[in-house]
Amino acid sequence: MQKKIFGGLIVFLIGMFIFASCAKDTVQYEQSAAPIDTTLKLSFKDTIQPIFTASCLGSSCHAGTIPPDLSVGKAYNSLTTGGFVNTANPPKSEIYLIMKPGGGMSQHCTEAEANLVLNWIAQGAKDN
Repeated sequence: MQKKIFGGLIVFLIGMFIFASCAKDTVQYEQSAAPIDTTLKLSFKDTIQPIFTASCLGSSCHAGTIPPDLSVGKAYNSLTTGGFVNTANPPKSEIYLIMKPGGGMSQHCTEAEANLVLNWIAQGAKDN
């Protein structure tokens, strides 16, 4: 009788050990990018450059000191040749990732401005 109780206790303890060693993994999904609006007609000169001029040049950080150079006349080339724009996958563009909510520069621009930049990239990141 004691062997049955002892054996049952061993099986119970092994079961508890196995159960206690299980861990629940959680997966966090990245917040998806804002929807792309193909009806917007965006101009780099009239819509995108003013965002950079107002939000990124005030402290002179992106006026030639820190890449990308977002000053007037240099921003487009700096963004497109510096690897900050990905027209094949606009939400993965470096400039959008740092501007969107939670990005490294999101405190300097609004979500709406980040979304305009995303839509400009989705439209082919034209110098217009």
